[in-house]
Amino acid sequence: MKKLLVGIVILFSVVGFSQAEGVTDSLKLRVFNNGRYLIKELKINIEGTEYVFNDILKNKHSEFIKLPYIWSYGNSLSTTVIIKKIFTYDWWVTLKETPIDHIGDKKFESGEYTLNIKTRMKKKMLNVEQNLVKE
Repeated sequence: MKKLLVGIVILFSVVGFSQAEGVTDSLKLRVFNNGRYLIKELKINIEGTEYVFNDILKNKHSEFIKLPYIWSYGNSLSTTVIIKKIFTYDWWVTLKETPIDHIGDKKFESGEYTLNIKTRMKKKMLNVEQNLVKE
């Protein structure tokens, strides 16, 4: 009887510990351009993998892309915008943001979200504000 109980306990512990850890790429994200300029390229870097959104017109959404997770605020972004000039060349500006840590951030791993991106120029420097909204 003892051997049977020990066998059952070992069986359940092996089955319990061998199950896969979570589902990857279960979060869907799109970008809304809430700024004044065309977003030519927006890259989100998650654990060394870059997820790229291209050619987002102002006041328009991108297509959804599946991600493993996203932080509520401190995401590693690289944003390239094109500022149209009438009588001169267009101006391409890129801003790279890298968070120091994620203290106080919430990690979202499932659901559909929209990342609102607001771009503007201040003293010839690109300012990018991000806001994550659940759909």
